[in-house]
Amino acid sequence: MKQSLTKKIAHTIVGTSLLLATTAYADLCSEGSVPVPVKGKITNNGQAPGAGFSTLGVVAMKVGKKPHVLGKMKCGIIGVSAATTEEPFAFTHTLSCDDSQPVDLSYFGLDTQVAHSQLTLDTHGDLFIESSCAPLPGVQASFIEYSSPSAANTGRGLFTGVTEGDITIEGTINCLGSIDMDFDGYVCLNLPSQ
Repeated sequence: MKQSLTKKIAHTIVGTSLLLATTAYADLCSEGSVPVPVKGKITNNGQAPGAGFSTLGVVAMKVGKKPHVLGKMKCGIIGVSAATTEEPFAFTHTLSCDDSQPVDLSYFGLDTQVAHSQLTLDTHGDLFIESSCAPLPGVQASFIEYSSPSAANTGRGLFTGVTEGDITIEGTINCLGSIDMDFDGYVCLNLPSQ
């Protein structure tokens, strides 16, 4: 009983904090979820061409906004080309983070276990070539990308069930394939059941 009451109070506090932290993005999410600001930096590298261009790197991300920051995470990120004729500069990005979100598995006859938050993003944008890297392969460029949680999101932990949001990414790539990006936007998080 005491644990149940404590859990309800905690859920109410978290829910209230989320609502207060998200007024800038009001009315952007479906009922039952709230828009929560996300921002940070991505540092990654282009990978050797195989079945298409891909990237591998790290993310430093803040979820929430002062005074209601839900967490600061470090995540791995892999980007796989999703280019099409209509969207020649497109990726599927998957983030896997270093946090530990408790998940109650008592329904399955198991104890509570932890999930590391994971999020899949569909990304498209525009690449602005600034110069050739000749005699090296590649180009120096800047770009802007628009990301949203994938309908086929592999969400875990904090991002379980997330399929809405909007994140803008701005970055540069140099002749060594080093890619530096800043991002800002929101994702629609599901509220804990009260």
